[in-house]
Amino acid sequence: MRHPRITAVLLLVLVIYAPTISQGSGTAQPPAHSSTSGAAPSQTLTLEDAWRIALANNLSLQQQEMLLRQAQEELAIQKAGYLPALCTIATYGYTSEIARFQVPITFPGIPPIEIEAGTKDRYDVAAQIDQPLFTGFRTRNLVKSASEQFRAQSAQKEVTSNQILLQVGLLYCQTQLDYLQQKVLEQAIQRADHHLAKVRSFYQAQQATAFDTLEVANRKLQLQSQLQKLRDLHPILVSKLVHVLNLEYTPEIPEMSVETADLALKDLNEYQAVAISNRPELRQIGFMQRGQSFRVKALKSSYFPQLYASASYHHARPGVNFFRDEWMDYYMVGLNLRWQLWNWKQDQRQVEKARLDYERLDLQSQQLLLDVRQQVTEAFQQLQTVRQQIELQRQLVAQEGERYRITKENYEQGYATSLDLSTAENTLTSSELTLKQNYIEWLQFRLQLQFATGKIGKESPGM
Repeated sequence: MRHPRITAVLLLVLVIYAPTISQGSGTAQPPAHSSTSGAAPSQTLTLEDAWRIALANNLSLQQQEMLLRQAQEELAIQKAGYLPALCTIATYGYTSEIARFQVPITFPGIPPIEIEAGTKDRYDVAAQIDQPLFTGFRTRNLVKSASEQFRAQSAQKEVTSNQILLQVGLLYCQTQLDYLQQKVLEQAIQRADHHLAKVRSFYQAQQATAFDTLEVANRKLQLQSQLQKLRDLHPILVSKLVHVLNLEYTPEIPEMSVETADLALKDLNEYQAVAISNRPELRQIGFMQRGQSFRVKALKSSYFPQLYASASYHHARPGVNFFRDEWMDYYMVGLNLRWQLWNWKQDQRQVEKARLDYERLDLQSQQLLLDVRQQVTEAFQQLQTVRQQIELQRQLVAQEGERYRITKENYEQGYATSLDLSTAENTLTSSELTLKQNYIEWLQFRLQLQFATGKIGKESPGM
């Protein structure tokens, strides 16, 4: 026989949790998509759509495009070194003293005749053309160096694109994990609702204790709390994705069917070979090395004589005739040869400095190759591990589902306790959550493998 005070406490507990039970939270609403009032209508956004928008809108890629255009302008600047340079020159000079000489012929009674050679004021307006004839192959090497730098910037743009695609893909997978876990918790709350209704009927028939009712109600509240956290997390994840995509509206992200993900893997050596031939970072470092080698050769051009041809047209006062203070037109053509023989080894040190940069790039290339191999190996091994976990977790979910079904039947027939059913429900929910997480981990590592091999965005993400 129950104590009257204990019975009153139990009835109070039922009164407190009855509203929670009657709220119908077992029929949980689908994940809400956040939207901003006054924003553009919501649009469905697949992963491929997100990649396309990221490549078109991302500000980091637009900055890289500017750098690529700068490299293109630098190439045009260096090519101009082959062409003659035209300039205009205007000079004015004042000389305080000019040359004078006396005519050696004298006449009686006449002072000596003195002639001035030139004038104190001198004006000269000229147009001059300079054409390099031989610069120690400097211009050719500078053009080749600028061309390699342009290719390196093109490869850097691809590097940045791949990084953006990976970032977008990982964020998209996180939103999918949020969806999948919400769905699992909604089903778990429905099971908890059914369990709570059953245990209440047993309690009213004096076949269950108030503790059983309280335990199921508490478990339902825990599930609701977890579900609410996931729902609150959803707009945060979407806002991150919108930020990366540089969108002005909040898109609707559809739920993917991860159960149909392709779990096939090729041989590791095949992935390694694909990475070496496709990673833009490796191409970029190769372009930078070749560009630096041409720069070393361009600096070595200072060891050779520099030969230029020049032609100029002058309108000057006085002109070539210093004895006549009048405007005169004339032209000049000639060759200029300059050969620097000694400047305290400045040229040699510039060459040595550039050569050290080339050796540094060579070491960087070797390190990058090792890093690429490690990235491919790590992503491949992670995929192997996750694939095994998925296969085992599938079996576990099936077994836990069967265990829950049997326990539920036994509980309804009075052969199992409410705690047994709660335990079966918890383990089923936990195994389902883990399986969904394994699926998303597979997709994320799959994206990382595609990034490591340089194929991200160029083939199906395997979803």
